[in-house]
Amino acid sequence: MSVVAWGVSACRASVNATAKVNGSEAQVDEDHKWEVPEAPTPAEEAPPTTAPKPAPRVASAVAATPTPSSGVAFLGVAHDLSLASAAPRAPTCRCLAVAYGPPNDAKFAWQAGAPAGDGDTIAIAITTDGVACAGGLPAARASIAAVEREGTDIVLVVENVGVGRPIMRGALAPWPGPNGAIVVRKRHDTAYPAADGAGSCRITIK
Repeated sequence: MSVVAWGVSACRASVNATAKVNGSEAQVDEDHKWEVPEAPTPAEEAPPTTAPKPAPRVASAVAATPTPSSGVAFLGVAHDLSLASAAPRAPTCRCLAVAYGPPNDAKFAWQAGAPAGDGDTIAIAITTDGVACAGGLPAARASIAAVEREGTDIVLVVENVGVGRPIMRGALAPWPGPNGAIVVRKRHDTAYPAADGAGSCRITIK
């Protein structure tokens, strides 16, 4: 075979190969022209971040004491308050002397000094020591068990305690005002007798 003939044959082979390739591509395009292209798969969305739930509010085990309208927050037994030794001891209730007034009044004795306060605070002290008791009854060991408010009145709950138990002789409370009184009672809401034994012991605030 001559060089010219071989070149013509190679050229035809190249043309045929190109035609086959082009024909295959055309056939592929013809086969897929009616297909709908699939939408690209979106990246999986991360789940929305859930905001942390606020911790439930827990009520305090101990409720705050509301401040009375007088502005005094304390109502209760004062462990270091007692009646001064020079104070009068006339019986206010049966066999019991009860004194009241401003905390810095000279009739009161404080182990750690009178508390600094305003005129809305009233101090109360009780004692059976040196108190004349009708009928010659022996002096009891009277102690303040609780202090309460009942309307405008201050309720002083007094009990007799045995030897060896501490005696609470003082209390602090909001001043009850001109219409208030100090009402002395025993436990279980039992009336404490007045000095003359007639009725319950009620001390009008002057």
